[in-house]
Amino acid sequence: MKLSEFSFWLDNLLEPRLFKDYCVDGLCVEADVKVTRVVTGVSFRDRLIDAAIESDADCIIVHHPNGFWKGEDRVLTGKFGERMRRLMQHGISLYGFHLPLDGHPEVGNNALIAKAMGLNIVDGFMREGERPVGWIAEFNAPVSQAEFVAAAERAFPHGVQNKLLFGSESVKRVAICSGSGASGIEEALDFGCDAFVTGEIKESVPITCEELGFNLISAGHHRTEVFGVRALAQKIQAELGVPATFIDIDNPV
Repeated sequence: MKLSEFSFWLDNLLEPRLFKDYCVDGLCVEADVKVTRVVTGVSFRDRLIDAAIESDADCIIVHHPNGFWKGEDRVLTGKFGERMRRLMQHGISLYGFHLPLDGHPEVGNNALIAKAMGLNIVDGFMREGERPVGWIAEFNAPVSQAEFVAAAERAFPHGVQNKLLFGSESVKRVAICSGSGASGIEEALDFGCDAFVTGEIKESVPITCEELGFNLISAGHHRTEVFGVRALAQKIQAELGVPATFIDIDNPV
């Protein structure tokens, strides 16, 4: 498949132009004019390049395009220069999709977390640009705090890292924003949510939850963001016929 056609398909699917992001969304490195095999992963790193080379992939798609965040100089020196040389030497193009792969209603992290927890999406929140990044979702009927935690533990194979259960003992409406999404707590409360699901938290979050009387669980930044790149690989293979594999290089943070 031509790289230009692949870029067009990805842009139509994920619509990065509608998000206000703080990194490159789309093609970061053009190393060839074609795509024959794709590897996806959460973060751009040496071990993901190794996996792409070992599988003869000529394209990598990541959620965290490390080296392409706004404010990074992108001068081809040091570790960044080394990674760029390896991509070019092996003919491996690189794409990054950050917020578009959080907020997508089909292959996005947060929609897929809702599905894995048995929740039904009812609204979006935490808008960045023209689209929401997170989702508000509901159980069919209220559940206990323990049942809410159990649903999350089923959704995340590595379990829940933090259980901050200071809110209602009955949980029905849940806000979901993967990664470091806990900045949306007060907005979630405005939406009438009983609980929040996110990835990593700052020191202030337990205090906020205690003082506002709110339930929140976190399961790790990386571990809440495997959903999107895994689903994207499956969709690429199913719809385009291009072999695509998700590589999970775990990061416990």
